[in-house]
Amino acid sequence: MKNDISIKSERPAEPIKRKRTIRAKVLKRVADIFNFFYRGPMIYNGLNSEESINLLLQNRKSLIRFGNGESEIMAGFDMGTQRYHPELRNSLIKILNEYSESSKYYLALTNWNLKVDVKTLKKRKNYKIWRYMRYFLWYFDIHGKSKLPFLETDMFRVGEAGLPNELIEKLWLPYEYIIVIHNSEKYFNWFKSKYPSKTMFFIKIPDRDFFFVLEQKQREILDIFAKYDIPKNNSVILVSAGPGAKVLCYNLSQMDFLCYDMGNYFHMRYRLEQNET
Repeated sequence: MKNDISIKSERPAEPIKRKRTIRAKVLKRVADIFNFFYRGPMIYNGLNSEESINLLLQNRKSLIRFGNGESEIMAGFDMGTQRYHPELRNSLIKILNEYSESSKYYLALTNWNLKVDVKTLKKRKNYKIWRYMRYFLWYFDIHGKSKLPFLETDMFRVGEAGLPNELIEKLWLPYEYIIVIHNSEKYFNWFKSKYPSKTMFFIKIPDRDFFFVLEQKQREILDIFAKYDIPKNNSVILVSAGPGAKVLCYNLSQMDFLCYDMGNYFHMRYRLEQNET
């Protein structure tokens, strides 16, 4: 029997029950009003998946991916993997606002959904997912960043906009040291077995509320680099940790580490391989 490779099958054993803050209740109405009047596609320099991976390969910059989960946290919702916290919300907004040509990271959005109009989103049954992000991109003036490249968030996924693994793995093949931050040791061992010549380290995180242990896990990463004298220019950090991954990658990029926010890459690619065998 084929395994489910949807994101839903990677939910925590006990998902967080969604709660809405007063902010979320207000923003739901505000976002719907905005999308009622602004029905066209968002206009910005959104790259497709091939352009995105090429840009990452040409420049040593970290990657921070914004998807629907980040927009829901910014709107004041809990997620299945992360409870809302104002500090997390403010950190996400800071990452969005600080993105510039001099940033040490590239910012990725779900361009294949955001660069279409509301009518198309509703046909795809994706409007409810992306209504908040559409509003936030307008509110934080994405038009003012029109010259900046916004990479494709979903390039690592299996499905629409996803790239073949032969292209994705070029991001870490040049480096001897790979540090993986994930909640599943099974996925890490599977990944490690594919690259026996690499020196890999695993930092296990909880399957929910990573943001609340972020500082502890960041110290563990720094301790690994110090203990094993790992050169920054010969290493890469791969993070799969929900909305908190964005903050971790931002922090690490400011310290000149190379950090890629991988999203559901490990889960979906592992399941895909199981389906093919």
